[in-house]
Amino acid sequence: MAQISIVWKSQLEGKMRLDAEYYMPKYINALSVVQKWGSVCQLGQIAKVLRGKNPKAYTENGIPIIRAIDLRDITNTDDFLHADFNEDLFFLKQDDILISSIGEGSIGKVEIFRDTVQCATVSEVSVIRCSGYNPYALATFLRSKYGYLQLERRITGSTGQLHLYPKDIATVLVPSLPLSFQQVIEDMVAESDRRSRQSKTLYFEAEQLLLDEIGFKDLDLSHQLYYIVPFKKTVEAKRLDAEYFQPKYEHAMALIGKSGLRIEDVAKLSKERFKPELGQPFDYIEISDLSANGQIDSQRLMGEDAPSRATWLVRPNDVITSTVRPIRRLSALIGPEQDGFVCSSGFAVLRPSAIEPEVLLVFLRLPLICEILDLKTSASMYPAISSTDLMKMPMSLPRTEIRQKIVELVRSARSARQKARQLLEEAKHKVEEMVEKG
Repeated sequence: MAQISIVWKSQLEGKMRLDAEYYMPKYINALSVVQKWGSVCQLGQIAKVLRGKNPKAYTENGIPIIRAIDLRDITNTDDFLHADFNEDLFFLKQDDILISSIGEGSIGKVEIFRDTVQCATVSEVSVIRCSGYNPYALATFLRSKYGYLQLERRITGSTGQLHLYPKDIATVLVPSLPLSFQQVIEDMVAESDRRSRQSKTLYFEAEQLLLDEIGFKDLDLSHQLYYIVPFKKTVEAKRLDAEYFQPKYEHAMALIGKSGLRIEDVAKLSKERFKPELGQPFDYIEISDLSANGQIDSQRLMGEDAPSRATWLVRPNDVITSTVRPIRRLSALIGPEQDGFVCSSGFAVLRPSAIEPEVLLVFLRLPLICEILDLKTSASMYPAISSTDLMKMPMSLPRTEIRQKIVELVRSARSARQKARQLLEEAKHKVEEMVEKG
């Protein structure tokens, strides 16, 4: 439906922006609600809006570097790239607010840095360092529709080249919320953080149980600089790259191959196709909607706007796993509330038949398993593993009692994570209600 808005010449803000999109009704309306507050100020007046700095090179160990893509989950520094300790880096401080400044689909993502581990960030992330405002309340405001629409309005560029510059973020209008209210929001965000960390602890316990059961805990994972393999193996594998034949991977494959089972023996590859219909909405899951912790987001689209990659229907207890760059550990369990959602063709949809979905999920997200799957990818710009190779992956089936413990831990972890998300949503709605009161 076409949208029309009329703006006065005085509203053109010094003629810095004349494009019609900047004056869309949703932006004008959101701004007018914020301006009803008796006391508002620009973000740059209550905080420093800074820009990260790119390291010259990434290393295997060192200072964890938070990139824009990492803002989906910034609590697990093990999954980050690293830079040398001697590099000239932009180091973060506790309670810094991070905003993704590039990337279609992720631009405008807001997170708050709460970790005690020293980390740095890159130029594609803007950093808000508060001095006169509760950072938890400010981050929640920026996530709310009255904050996010202001950020979205300031995005410049075209498809694939979107930017959100610190100087523009600094002009966002922020209402002076009561200090007591700001504290309430901080308490809710802190409790959400506690639940989130509890979820990670529970999942870690499940992972350790599985590692111990299949014998990975005592496996020598050191990276050997040289080793010898028979020429016959290279012919069979049709590979000559040394990394593929690392002994640690061969030892791991031998361990999980003892059972004689493969993933295809415990789960079926679902190919329930989605057919978009004009005027009918659907919920779409793309690869960028999955976090490294297994959390799934989605976006509501109309049938006529369905991307060409919107392919597979998913059902409760399906396990979806990204076939693109498996090293990223992007697998997740579909919940009852996501029945009938649609996922990208970049996922394989596994429907467990002889294994609990929670156990299959933990197996697919084991770092060593993801490394092995990543070795089997082809292409360089868009490396992906074929569904055939994925289903042929050896699979170790733990004892029944171990599987049951893993199921209980994963379910508890999921419950804690859902509660954490619920608290953040409640905090956001509280802020929106307070802003609307004027």
